[in-house]
Amino acid sequence: MSEPAAQLYEFGHFRLDLAEQRLTRGGAVVPLTPKAFETLVALIEQAGHVVKKEQLMGQVWPGTFVEEGNLSVTIFMLRKALAEEAGGQKYIETVPKRGYRFVAPVRRGSRKAFAPRGGGDQSPPDTTANRGASEQASRGARPLSAALPSTPLPHAAQPASVRRARAKAIDSLAVLPLMNGSDDPNTEYLSDGITESIINSLAQLPQLRVLARSTVFRYKGREVDPMEVGREMCVRAVLTGRVMQIGNQLIIRTELVDVADGWQLWGEQYNRQPADILAVQEEISREISAKLRLKLSGDQKRRLTKRHTENSEAYQTYLKGRFHWNKRTLEGIRQGIEYFQQAIALDPRYALADAGLADSYALLGAVEYGALPPDEAMRQARAHALRALEIDDTLAEAHASLAYIKIFDWDWSGAEQEYRRAIELNPNYATARHWYAHYLTAMNRQTEAAAEIKRARELDPLSLPISAGLGWHYFLTRRFEQAIGEYRKTLEMDQSFYLAHFLLGLAYEQVGRYAEALMAYRSAHALSNGGPAAIAGGGRIYALTNQPELARQVLGELDQLAKSRYVSPYYVAAIHAGLDDKEQAFDWLRRACDNRSEGVIWLALDPTLDSLRSDPRFAELMERVGLR
Repeated sequence: MSEPAAQLYEFGHFRLDLAEQRLTRGGAVVPLTPKAFETLVALIEQAGHVVKKEQLMGQVWPGTFVEEGNLSVTIFMLRKALAEEAGGQKYIETVPKRGYRFVAPVRRGSRKAFAPRGGGDQSPPDTTANRGASEQASRGARPLSAALPSTPLPHAAQPASVRRARAKAIDSLAVLPLMNGSDDPNTEYLSDGITESIINSLAQLPQLRVLARSTVFRYKGREVDPMEVGREMCVRAVLTGRVMQIGNQLIIRTELVDVADGWQLWGEQYNRQPADILAVQEEISREISAKLRLKLSGDQKRRLTKRHTENSEAYQTYLKGRFHWNKRTLEGIRQGIEYFQQAIALDPRYALADAGLADSYALLGAVEYGALPPDEAMRQARAHALRALEIDDTLAEAHASLAYIKIFDWDWSGAEQEYRRAIELNPNYATARHWYAHYLTAMNRQTEAAAEIKRARELDPLSLPISAGLGWHYFLTRRFEQAIGEYRKTLEMDQSFYLAHFLLGLAYEQVGRYAEALMAYRSAHALSNGGPAAIAGGGRIYALTNQPELARQVLGELDQLAKSRYVSPYYVAAIHAGLDDKEQAFDWLRRACDNRSEGVIWLALDPTLDSLRSDPRFAELMERVGLR
């Protein structure tokens, strides 16, 4: 019986043999996983045409639902095998939001036509559909003698060193935002919330470095290759997935990829009722820790799957609160408060919702928002933080919130105790380390402060507040040029981050670059909708550049603004210090102490107050705040 005809394809120096399921280059086998081989066949059979992602996934993984992440990893592996990453010929083109196209000239023929004539790898007859295509691509290919790129091998074929490496525990992870697969944008809170819950659960494990929410959510809504993200963020594994709610059916699909070689460590699809959401999240966390080969103690296993409520409706309401809170807008924080309160009404012992309220009120009293007088804001924040800890004293978020509040109480030892407890409970909690670094800076323990803020940035490398926080550390330790550099880096990540503009203005002021400082304050003013901090910054520049009338105009503007919103007396004191009006400066600093303004935390270090330090009244203020 004669052998059936089989198609073979040649492109560049590669030959694809469908019958043998083999790709060769110059006669040497290029190892491919079965799915990578099938994907290459699907693309080559339609060379020159766009193959939609849905079509590829249906053809390569028939009858199985897979994430786009699977396809992205497979395409990445193919490109690596074809030497694209090494600067060679481009074979596979990404067509954004559609799919992929094989762009190199392809020749095809039967096994008989490919039979060697005189030995060696012979070229097939030129019967390609794109016969008239340019041969430039082939001329640009790498020499046959060039080393082949490494590609994943079957486990048994891998070198012993690779097998040993794969047997080790994976110690770092990025959980990318789960995609909202539903048509309804109102369910976005669900995909975001499940992502954050998985991050928070796994972040409790001290042997695993988990990237923080604010870093991974910079990738939200973007088509990314999980392996590229993993290498960029220096993590060893990446979790991707999708959430869909169809009627009363909740579908969660996840995939865990090893960044080192693209292997899928684990993948699963969950089809459950919305009421089962808590159980699904617990199962996902357990599976991930197992696939990362982590050895967990009994206590760690319990914490990994701990439920803060048994009420599914309360949990979903809490997720809506965090969804709005994470927008970090004034309106978002206020909406978050409403949802947290609703969650507590559904489950009065829901500690996470109380912690959410503590975070919300703390922000409303912070310098970034200034929506409430600090004493009023912290009073409400304190009540909710204490309530959360009364219910569950192992909640790291509540300990960190209480520590932040204690700083406004000038309870310095109490604040440090709470920060240490928060970090002990969750070593990966970047916000706790960030805030603790500020505490250490205020205490003039600069070596420890630098270590904590840098550790916070390792955990959350794309966080705008943490990046700006490092600049603030440099500013308070009189390294103004380094501060300027750090604020510029922050603004490279996001030009709309008003706080970085404001802090940049402070740093420019200290090195005498007043025109640039004024421009920075004006940018902050525009981005903060007329925030008092930016207005006061401009007033201080007028004072320092011998324009007292303009400075006093700004003081009048702040006085009017204070009738409709909170204006920190500390800002007013800084302008009077610039005018060398010490009586008024000290009067306003006393008022700042009276309402626990955030600025007084930095009395010992803030260079804007240097002209007042020799006055005995300054030492009295320092003693009142507990900084001497």
